[in-house]
Amino acid sequence: MLRLAVLGSPIAHSLSPAMHRYALSSLGLEGSYEALETPLEVLKDHLEEVRREYRGVNLTIPLKEAALPLLDWVSPEAQAIGAVNTVLSVEGRLLGFNTDAPGFLQALKAGGIPLMGPALILGAGV
Repeated sequence: MLRLAVLGSPIAHSLSPAMHRYALSSLGLEGSYEALETPLEVLKDHLEEVRREYRGVNLTIPLKEAALPLLDWVSPEAQAIGAVNTVLSVEGRLLGFNTDAPGFLQALKAGGIPLMGPALILGAGV
């Protein structure tokens, strides 16, 4: 059974658990997805719990940046961006990825927005 979660603070408002539980169910996968309240000061402890008890987690800001030095491996893309939003636990190792950037670029392409030249992106980060 897959045990998954989103880590952040505050996190109780997150729609991630409902969305991911639905996705698991729709795909016929046995698993759980929960929200773990994770203030910055307990990130290291929670990642150690992930290492032992979870298949993977998603991270919210500011945990995305703070997690980098706590992981065993970080993808080149996540290193270049300076943030991870997805952590996989594989054989006791924590592997960090950033799926935000590829997802954003795919959404632009799907919307017919050309990916050329400089761009300014404004957002609230929530």
